[in-house]
Amino acid sequence: MEVLNVSMKTVGEKNIFKGIKISGIKGKISHLFYADNALFVGDWCRSNMKNLARILHCFHMASVLKVNFGKSKVYGVGASSCETASAARILGCEASCLPFTYLGVPVGENMNLVSN
Repeated sequence: MEVLNVSMKTVGEKNIFKGIKISGIKGKISHLFYADNALFVGDWCRSNMKNLARILHCFHMASVLKVNFGKSKVYGVGASSCETASAARILGCEASCLPFTYLGVPVGENMNLVSN
């Protein structure tokens, strides 16, 4: 996973994969890793999806570790279900919608609530 982390940082610096800017944080965020779980976030554009697919393919070729696309999902924040389905096809995984739970943490619900 460290190799994938370094790869994502490098492609972010070279603007190959465009992460998202979060206020109060310097730079952009493109990925979050915990053990063998990965969450990728980025600009919603076809080139970003294609580049992520290429990055994950290169990671597989270099490390022999492979993403389980059967358990992977694409969430399009502010995107239509048709756009989300199109992006999921590029990556070869399932389209889904908010809210969802990532490592036990609800994402996309009313994040202002103390319980969330």
